[in-house]
Amino acid sequence: MFKLKVIMIVLCVKIFVVFIGIAFFVVVMFSVDSGGLGGGEFDGMETEYTVNGIAPEVERFRPYFIKYAKEYGIPEHVELLMAMAMQESGGRYVDVMQSSESLGLPRNSITDPEESIKQGAKYFAQVLKSAGGDVELALQSYNFGNGFIDYAKENNNGKYSESLALDFSRYMAEKMGWDRYGDANYVQNVMRYLDTSTGTAGNSDGWALPLTNITITSEFGPRVHPVTGEVNKWHGGLDFSCTPADIIMSVADGEVVEVIHSNVGYGNYVTVKHGKNEFSRYAHLSNIDVRNGDAISQGDALGKCGTTGTSTGNHLHLEHLTALGQAHEDKKDPRKTLGL
Repeated sequence: MFKLKVIMIVLCVKIFVVFIGIAFFVVVMFSVDSGGLGGGEFDGMETEYTVNGIAPEVERFRPYFIKYAKEYGIPEHVELLMAMAMQESGGRYVDVMQSSESLGLPRNSITDPEESIKQGAKYFAQVLKSAGGDVELALQSYNFGNGFIDYAKENNNGKYSESLALDFSRYMAEKMGWDRYGDANYVQNVMRYLDTSTGTAGNSDGWALPLTNITITSEFGPRVHPVTGEVNKWHGGLDFSCTPADIIMSVADGEVVEVIHSNVGYGNYVTVKHGKNEFSRYAHLSNIDVRNGDAISQGDALGKCGTTGTSTGNHLHLEHLTALGQAHEDKKDPRKTLGL
């Protein structure tokens, strides 16, 4: 009987602690969402970038990003820090910027979103200074560590390049005895959340844009696979940054010939036939709004942006095929068809 009472007391204490923890988290979230962190002090602050894909899960922490970007002398990089958070966690983990490792701690050791953002901003300010203000070099070093800056100085006159990042990743993987080291595409993966490449359609092929706002994040052709790390893997389409709220639209009139739901590869995707030898494919959708056989007009909604299948984050993968089942290398570059 005595043991039973002790167990009941311990159980009640644990429940109380969990309740207090949840209540504290709710208060923190409310204070962030309502601007309770003093965000109004920085309203209208000018930054170097414009965002085009920051999810609400990260956007709610904007006052923290503003606060600590200012504290560590990089107020012009607020949007960049938020884009980094999108790549690091998408706002789904309390260690929003995955800052624990910069303190020499195991991943996700930081359990307070504000502390994560504070440490992330502090560390990025440090690597940015070490990189001589080179944003791309600093970004890649945030992922690789400061050793990448020294490597760049020794091998590329202190300048960042995609090939240099790949070389360093291979070098460190071999040195550590690992299959891969870091994310050699970190710069590109972060920049896809910012407006860095925009355009309008105007090609004779008559394709319209599949999204209202266009930011190209990965080009057609050979690249380092962002998930497997495979080198010179042919990318058979064009990737665009988007958020789960963005509607994916058909680039031209046609008929839906494929509606696939999957957890691998393309994830959920739709293929539309526009002519005898012309197809467009829309991959990684969160949901699909059409069925096989549907007649589609240019600009019709096909579904919404997502990150289903083999994907590192929300984006649209658009392909231009001349035949179903076509090898990636034989597909056309959608950038050219769209006139971008």
